[in-house]
Amino acid sequence: MKQAIVTKIAHALVGSALLLGANVHAEQCATGSVPVAVKGTITNNAQNIEEVGVSTLGVAKLKLGKRPNVLARMKCGIIGVSAVTETEPFAFTHTLSCNDDNIVYLGPDFGIQNAHSQLTLNTHGDLSIAGSCAPISDGIYGSFIEYSSPSADNTGRGLFTGVTEGELVIEGDINCLGSIDMTFKGYICMVPPS
Repeated sequence: MKQAIVTKIAHALVGSALLLGANVHAEQCATGSVPVAVKGTITNNAQNIEEVGVSTLGVAKLKLGKRPNVLARMKCGIIGVSAVTETEPFAFTHTLSCNDDNIVYLGPDFGIQNAHSQLTLNTHGDLSIAGSCAPISDGIYGSFIEYSSPSADNTGRGLFTGVTEGELVIEGDINCLGSIDMTFKGYICMVPPS
C-alpha cells in the first residue's frame, strides 16, 4: 500500500511540473526537486497586539498542481508572526499546518504513521494604508502585496518535506475589524518521495 501512495505522489509531482511549465521555474529549483504550482486563499484576523504581539491567525485553502495532475487540495491553519526588521518594515513568518494525511513508514519498531503537511514561509511586502479606523479602533484599513518563499530553516512535514525554495505572491486587504482576506499563487520546489 505504501509503495502505491509514494508512486502516485511521485507521478503527480512530475505531471504537475510539466503542466506548470517546469522550464519556466526549473532554474530556481535545486537538482532533485520540481516546481509545482500553488494557489489559494487565506482568510484570517489580526490578533490583539497587547496580548500576543503583532500576529495573525486564520485558515488557508490551497491547491497544489494543475489539472489533470492536482497533487492535493488542503485546508490549513495559518499563523503569522511579525518578522519586522529595520530593512523589512512589513514582514511575517507564516506557518501552515494542513488537514491532509500522509502515510510515512518509520521502520519495524514504529510501523506506518500519519503526517500532516506543514510549511513555513518567510514573507515581506508593502502595505498601502487607505485610512485610519478611528474612532472605531486604533487600526488602519488598506491593501497589501506580499512575497513569500519557503523558509530555508525547513520545517516541512508531509508533502512539504524538503521544500526550501519557491515563490508565492499574496495580495490582500485588511479592514477596520482586523479581518484580512488574501489570494495567492506561485510555485514551490517539491522533492519527489523516494
